[in-house]
Amino acid sequence: MKDSFIQQGAEVLIVGGGRSGLHAALLAGELGGKPVLVDDDPSAFEGPRWEAVMALGARVMTGVRIGPWIRSWKGPVIMSPGVPPISWCGQAVAPPFSNIRGELEWAASLWERPIVAIAGTNGKSTTTALVAHLLKNAGFSPFVGGNFGTPFSEGVRLMRRSRQEGQTEPFDVGVIEVSSFQTESMQSFSPEIYLLLNITPDHLDRYDSLPQYRMAKLHLATLFSPSTTIVWNSAQEDWREWISRTKAHSVFVGSDRELPGPGIIIGEGTLRSEGLEEPFSVSTRNYPLIGGGNLQNLAFSVLATVLFCKKHHRPLDITEIEEGIASFSGLPHRMERVNTVRGVTFVNDSKATNVGAVEAALSGLPETGHPHVVLIMGGRDKGGSYRPLIPWLKKHVREVVVIGEAREKIREELGGAVPMEEAQDLFEAVARAFSVADSGEMVLLSPACSSYDMFHGYEERGERFREAVRRLSAKFGGEGRSHGAATSH
Repeated sequence: MKDSFIQQGAEVLIVGGGRSGLHAALLAGELGGKPVLVDDDPSAFEGPRWEAVMALGARVMTGVRIGPWIRSWKGPVIMSPGVPPISWCGQAVAPPFSNIRGELEWAASLWERPIVAIAGTNGKSTTTALVAHLLKNAGFSPFVGGNFGTPFSEGVRLMRRSRQEGQTEPFDVGVIEVSSFQTESMQSFSPEIYLLLNITPDHLDRYDSLPQYRMAKLHLATLFSPSTTIVWNSAQEDWREWISRTKAHSVFVGSDRELPGPGIIIGEGTLRSEGLEEPFSVSTRNYPLIGGGNLQNLAFSVLATVLFCKKHHRPLDITEIEEGIASFSGLPHRMERVNTVRGVTFVNDSKATNVGAVEAALSGLPETGHPHVVLIMGGRDKGGSYRPLIPWLKKHVREVVVIGEAREKIREELGGAVPMEEAQDLFEAVARAFSVADSGEMVLLSPACSSYDMFHGYEERGERFREAVRRLSAKFGGEGRSHGAATSH
C-alpha cells in the first residue's frame, strides 16, 4: 500500500493526543513516516498506550501551543477531529490546505474496500452498529469505526498487516460513522453508500451558526461521483436543494405514503420498498429498539443493507434481514434500560448530548394519557435552544431535575413548561428523581448537553448513572438489569 500523502522518511505532524491521534501515528509510522506529536497538553502522549508510537521514533513537540506548529509546518499534517480549527486557523471551519488531512479522510484514501458512511446529528452510532450487524448477518465482514468506536486508521493498519503476514484480510467493507468535525474540511471522500439521517441544531458552541453546521455535513454531496448512493431523509428539506448539486444517485427514507424517489416507507410494523428494482417488505415487529427515533435508524440500515447486497451480487434474503433485526441488542448509553426499583424504571440515554436526541427519545415513548417521566437534564451547554422540547415535556414529563453548567439556562427556557428542581451532582439527581417518580413511571437520563463539565465523556456520565441506580437497587431491591433499549415501562 503506497501513500501519496506521506513520503518515505518524511516527518508527519500528528495533531491531538486522543484515540484518532494514536492510531494515525501508528499507521503513519508503519507507512514509513516519522510521527511528530503535538497537543496543547503534552502529557497526552504519556502512558503505556503510546509506547508503540515512541518505538517508531516519534517525538513530542512542547513549549508552544498547537496553532503555531500547524501553521508553520511544511510537511503532511494529520488532524484529530477533536481539535477545533478556531484554535489554529482562527476560523470555525478551516479552509482547504493541501498538506492537511483529517485522520478519517486520510484513512479512507488508503482503504481499498467499499465504505458505507453514516452521518447526521442523531442516531449515527446506533445506525452504524446496526448496518454492521445486518451486513455481518448477510455474510460480510465489516470493519466498524470512525467517529464511533475504533478510528478508521486502525482498520487500515489491520488490513495492511494481514497482507504483510499473508493472511486473509479481516474485512471486506468499512461501516464508518462520520461527524461534522470529520467532514467539514474534507476535500475527497468516496463512500459507496452515504446515509444522512437528519440534521438538527448541535455543536453551536463550535460553529458560528446552524447554516455553517449544516454545510459541514452537506458539502460532501458535491464531492461524490455517480458511484455513490446518498440515502436522504425525505422529511427534511435538505435534499430539495442538494440533490441537484451532487452527481450521486439518491434514494429516500420516509414515513409518508409517497416518497420523492425510490426508497423505503416506514409503515405500521413494516418497512416497504417503493420504486426499487426488487420490491420487498420487512417486518419490524421483532425489533427490540422501537421508539426514540430507532424505527428511522432501522429503515436507513435496512435500505443500506439491501443496496449493498445488490451492489455486491448477494441475493436479497428477507428472512436473514428480519433475523438480524430481531437479534440487534442496541448500544450502551442509548435508551438503555438499567433496572427497575420499586416499580420505577431507570433508563440511561447519556448519549443524548443535544436537544434533537432528547426530542427523539421523548417522541418515541408510549402514550399513557398523562406525564409519566422524571427527566434528568443538564451538563455543558452546546449553544442551541432548549425550547423545542416544550411540547414533548408537556406530553411525557412531569418533572425535570437539572444538573451542571447549563442548569440556569435550562430553567430559564423550560421552567414554565413543567416543575423543575436542581441537583448538585448526578447521584443527587437520581435520588431526587426517584423520590418524585411513582411505581410504573420512568426516570430518564437524557441530558441534551455535553458531559465535559462534570465527566470525561458521555460514557462516564452513563456509568455514574448506572452506579447511582445500583445503589438504589441495593437499598430498596431491584428487578435486575435489562439489556438493550427501553421500549416500554
